[in-house]
Amino acid sequence: MQLRTLVFAAGMSALVAMAAWGAGDAIVRESFDATTGELPAGWRPIQGKWTIRDGALIGEGAEARILFGDEGWQNYELEATASFLAVRDDARWFSLIFRAPDKDAAPWMQATVRFKATARNGAEFAVRTADGWSVRQTARAKTDCALDQPRQLRVVVSGSSVAIHLDGQSLVETAFALDRTHGCVGLGLSGATVRFDDIAVRRLPDTPPLPDAPAQPCEIVGHRGWSEVYPENTAIAAKMAAKAGADGSEFDVYASSDGVVVTMHDKKVDRTTNGTGDITAKTLAELRELDAGAWKDPRFAGERIPTLEEMLRALKGTGCMPVIEIKMPGISEKVVRAVRELDMVGEVAVIAFDGNVVREIRALEPRIPCAWLSSHKLSGTAAERADWIAAQAKLYNTDMVDVHYNMLSREVIAELKNRGIKVWCWTVDDPLIMEALMRWGVDSITTNRVETLVKLREKLTR
Repeated sequence: MQLRTLVFAAGMSALVAMAAWGAGDAIVRESFDATTGELPAGWRPIQGKWTIRDGALIGEGAEARILFGDEGWQNYELEATASFLAVRDDARWFSLIFRAPDKDAAPWMQATVRFKATARNGAEFAVRTADGWSVRQTARAKTDCALDQPRQLRVVVSGSSVAIHLDGQSLVETAFALDRTHGCVGLGLSGATVRFDDIAVRRLPDTPPLPDAPAQPCEIVGHRGWSEVYPENTAIAAKMAAKAGADGSEFDVYASSDGVVVTMHDKKVDRTTNGTGDITAKTLAELRELDAGAWKDPRFAGERIPTLEEMLRALKGTGCMPVIEIKMPGISEKVVRAVRELDMVGEVAVIAFDGNVVREIRALEPRIPCAWLSSHKLSGTAAERADWIAAQAKLYNTDMVDVHYNMLSREVIAELKNRGIKVWCWTVDDPLIMEALMRWGVDSITTNRVETLVKLREKLTR
């Protein structure tokens, strides 16, 4: 599958430069004051109920969408004022739709604001695909919505880059509007009655074509093993990731109360075992009593929480590199000792969000590759973003970073490579994003969907 979006300029720096309102000619301005109760000419209800009332457009329904504009539009700013008049619950939302086909068909993209806008997913950039929703980025707004409270939502789309602003707050910047290069615009909502007003669309310059970049055969790391299918951070998940063709299997480690390094993502055992409480407050013997598999599927009942040593042994000699994420301070020496005792110094990598842990590992055993993890929200040009990331890597004495994919764009990756930084990214489950990242030149992709990425890599690089 060729990424149509990759054949034209999609620079984040270009989007930032054009983000100021007023960069082009207004092609739509609608305040509904001059209407006679009829929808404006060319506005096309797709779903739900849409009416003109009291000088505004009212949408309501379990799901509702209305489209307008030209399917041939490429880059633009879209702005609207929206107010919830009624909501079914705090998770309901309104949205600005963009890059949509001129009919009821996928894919199309939207910027979403929930009634509880301060939630982790209070704002979203999401794509409606033929298979369902692909949520590409989430963010928290400063304040929640309230009934009859106007919120101003603005979207800037240029190439594959999207910026979303709520009441002047920058919430989302992403380079992954990959599904369509052109499309009309619209409004949407879910489980609510919403008042829309002061709609404006302003054209931005089209982005010129660029040569399609060949996919690079990046490494594939199973996220907590092959966690799409198997219970995360268990030996079976790691072994099956290796069997499926992953180059690495990532897992997370803490120390038990009696000092044994064990694998678990959460600080508490509640989500992925039949127990409760902090993992660091339990002895190894207590952890051994817990079932770490049945939560995923009854067929995995009886899977136990592995120790670091057991997980290393499960992967030793498979060609699948253990990628150890250290989740707590104070255990770096234990991790290095376990790796040395199994003679696996040249077979593992370590990652950590805590820069001090990265620095410790690099000092204890320079032969172990160690990447600094990050999910920071960055701004500025691609060069400025790369400068900041590279400076953090240097601070922590490493030339590797493992960043959330939304920190990256084609230009940022190129800038990091120019600075001698090896670029890993996490956690990518959407095949379109996987393909883009391979074409942009990342060194490694971490995914829950190991088999999907293995097959895609085979297809793109054969």
